[in-house]
Amino acid sequence: MAFNGTRRFPKLDIVNFIERSGMKFGADVNAYTSFDQTVYQLTVPTDDRAVMLQGLDVLHDMAGEITFDPVEVDKERGVVLEEWRLHQGAAFRIEDQRLPILFAGSRYAQRLTIGLPDIIKTAKRETLVRFYQDWYRPDLMAVVATGDFDPAAVEAEIKARFADLAGPTPPRARAPVPVPHDQPPAVTLATDPEARFTTVTIYDKLDHRRMITEHDLRATLVERLYHAMFTTRLVELRDEPRSPLVAASSDRRTLTRTSDAVTRSITVREGRLVDGLHLLVRELARLERHGFLQSELDRARKVAIARYERICSEYAKAPLREVAGEIVRNFIDGELMPGPEVELAWVHELMPTITLDEVDALARQHAGETGRVIAISAPAGVTLPSEAEVLALATAEAKATLPPWKDSTPDEPLLATSPAPGAVAKVDHLAAADATVWTLGNGIRVIVKPTEFANDTIVLEGWQPGGTSRVPDAEFVHARFADEIIPHSGAGKFSERALHKLLAGTTIALSLDLDERAERVSGTTRAEDLETMMQLLYLRLTQPRHDRTAFEIWKARRLEGALHRADSPELRFTDELVRIETGDHVRRRPVTTDLIEQVDLAKVASIWADRFADLGGFTFVIVGNVDLAALQPLVESYLGSLPAKGRKTSWKDIGLRRPAARIEQTVLAGSEPKSRVHLSFGAPAKYTLDGDHDAEILSAALRIRLREILREDMGGVYNVSVGATLSREPIERRYLAISFGCAPENVDKLRRAVFAELAAIAKSGIGKDILAKVSEQFRRQHETELAENPWWAAVLREASYYHTDLARLLDGGALLARVTSARVQATAKRMFDPKHYILVVLSPATAPPAPPPLPPGQAGALPQ
Repeated sequence: MAFNGTRRFPKLDIVNFIERSGMKFGADVNAYTSFDQTVYQLTVPTDDRAVMLQGLDVLHDMAGEITFDPVEVDKERGVVLEEWRLHQGAAFRIEDQRLPILFAGSRYAQRLTIGLPDIIKTAKRETLVRFYQDWYRPDLMAVVATGDFDPAAVEAEIKARFADLAGPTPPRARAPVPVPHDQPPAVTLATDPEARFTTVTIYDKLDHRRMITEHDLRATLVERLYHAMFTTRLVELRDEPRSPLVAASSDRRTLTRTSDAVTRSITVREGRLVDGLHLLVRELARLERHGFLQSELDRARKVAIARYERICSEYAKAPLREVAGEIVRNFIDGELMPGPEVELAWVHELMPTITLDEVDALARQHAGETGRVIAISAPAGVTLPSEAEVLALATAEAKATLPPWKDSTPDEPLLATSPAPGAVAKVDHLAAADATVWTLGNGIRVIVKPTEFANDTIVLEGWQPGGTSRVPDAEFVHARFADEIIPHSGAGKFSERALHKLLAGTTIALSLDLDERAERVSGTTRAEDLETMMQLLYLRLTQPRHDRTAFEIWKARRLEGALHRADSPELRFTDELVRIETGDHVRRRPVTTDLIEQVDLAKVASIWADRFADLGGFTFVIVGNVDLAALQPLVESYLGSLPAKGRKTSWKDIGLRRPAARIEQTVLAGSEPKSRVHLSFGAPAKYTLDGDHDAEILSAALRIRLREILREDMGGVYNVSVGATLSREPIERRYLAISFGCAPENVDKLRRAVFAELAAIAKSGIGKDILAKVSEQFRRQHETELAENPWWAAVLREASYYHTDLARLLDGGALLARVTSARVQATAKRMFDPKHYILVVLSPATAPPAPPPLPPGQAGALPQ
């Protein structure tokens, strides 16, 4: 209700203010409520002092002067119901059974945050006002501001603006709500017809641990090392050929303000539940008895220190929301906030002092049964053990005789010998981007843009035309999964697990992908690890592995994921939508168990070897805090030495076409009273950069208008997704898609409202207020993008790949000049075709109950 009217911002004036300031509803203005707090998030520009100060006025009114307009209350009921509806499904039903056990003896067990539909529909305005006055009061509040401003001046403005807020007298007592954890072990079992996986989670409930002092930080570091090492062990066990595990993790999570839980979670193969439970309890017992190994601790330390170093190096340029989140945690939970340099100094001081004995003591502490909850969930039809059998198994396994864990660590360099370097044959300069272009002797082009947008981040993107489109349809099943199978096998003499151990402590993310129309490389790293990433890239490109054991592990996981795919209403809806929009093309069919069984490792390896045999057509873009003189020898060594045979390659048109028809299809699946609607329009259309800009503008305008109509006016949706594009490959075409979730009984009237608005825009254009919002949003967006490394990498790629004038791509003013009613109208006319469209609707397989009458103020005339 804070966004639906305050004393100075009636109705939707807050949202209008945000959008007029160039911000976006949802991304830049939002709020969340958890068990113990509500946090409002507002992003406003600081280069306009009046707008920034008005943002403080908005927060002031949210803090103490929400009006709870009765008409807006009734409208908002529908919106909150739609938020509730979005979460309904197997996971929510399983959680509904689990949380009362996990929170047993506490009010949290009956007070889930989203509430109950009947209360949402009927709660009186007076009840909302009382709750607001009781709990949204100054002594429980903080105002957090982060950004480019004078702190003293903003602090003075906050004091001046918030000083008049007064709480109730006397204030309602707010006592902490404990979650008991001195109970005997408990078990919760659940199956669901829409669940896809069998999971086991062991929770050990604890009092919430606060991190206020350096001593608390040390305890947190010990805990993080424990979970990192135990997760690594579980992952290694997952990667054994006959393992029952599909996924595994260990962590400590905050449940409520008073309670935490140490959680060890596994996903198991169907039919291997008991084996998986045996394994998890056995490994906990092994830890309790033998502890960890020094080699495991050494690796985990390296990883943790590298993470803190990265956070510290980027803190000054970190996203503002991350910094604000840290301050929020400081206020709500007292979390220490000494500053990144101090915290990193503490980490460097404390990490070497943490011993195996300490971590092993923690393992013994987490091995007790008091406060333990074992939660098991599975698809319908899976036979679950009884609660007594689960407890008996856990007790027996904990007493089993177990040998210590064995660890192996590679003790050799990533590259045994450095490749013979190539050389830069030609140097060019892209003036519009102030970027350097090196053409290497093997034909590879490297575009480099040094930036200081991030202190220690380097982005790498690479591509060459080709991809799976060069593979015949009959062989596509092997190409489809090649970029999952080959990289999963490792590179050179190293398995993938060995590479993880060898590279522990580096900050490298690197992937090789076989896309439909290109072979691709993408990676990020820091300057310190740049050469290591280049070495890894060289190794993966020139010495890929195709290991039979790794393949069987991949296959087992993929089979598990496909086993109950058809039981998920959302996936059945998505699969049907893709089938219709692609004409049931063989390359877009869903992943089934039959499909996975057809994949042949030898053919996968042959396709991969062929596509990456000649790398002379590659172009790489490197953006970030790099020094050209230091980078050039690395590029010459690890890219200039890549094999190039002069093969000219390009992608092929695979013949995928959207049906030129009007198609309406309903997918009946699921039991919850919820629908999903996906409406799309598409046809061949000439691509131009101006036309692409026009599609972006239409998307932004429609997003605002449909939110206003479907959410604010009709109360029928929680959010609306809109996307309009022009594409160049494989054919030039236009595409407009609109999707949302809603109640099944509201599908038709919401669909009619969408068609009515599209027709209205195509006939009469759009209002000046919407255009002003769109224009300012694009202006702010472009201003932000100009200082982002990934955006520059994408722009340089587009300019190189499509031979687009770089100056035009960088010209934000050209887009803004096209934000006119006439252009929006013309674009809507081209995009909207009421005779040719695809509408796919998900509806429950069982008939939903009759809808209740609409609350007053929500009913109204709808377009026919």
